[in-house]
Amino acid sequence: MPRCHGGLSVTANCVPACLACNGHKSDADAFDWYRQQRFYDPRRAMAIRAWMDGDLRLAVRLLQWATPELAAATQQAPTEQGPAGLIWQAA
Repeated sequence: MPRCHGGLSVTANCVPACLACNGHKSDADAFDWYRQQRFYDPRRAMAIRAWMDGDLRLAVRLLQWATPELAAATQQAPTEQGPAGLIWQAA
């Protein structure tokens, strides 16, 4: 449920999105909005759903499956991949 309709600011109710996409999405359901975008990828949608459900390990594995080039990068250095496909390297 969007925050503007009383939803909470918790992981299960937050969507990883850039500022522009978040503004464009507004109070629409994240998955309804995402399916209408030219960059929609059902594999990434599954990863986002896993992240929202709190299953971070599954989200990372799904992103590695969706983007093999990122999977190769994660094998080179100890990193953690976020739900938007971004890679954070441990310092």
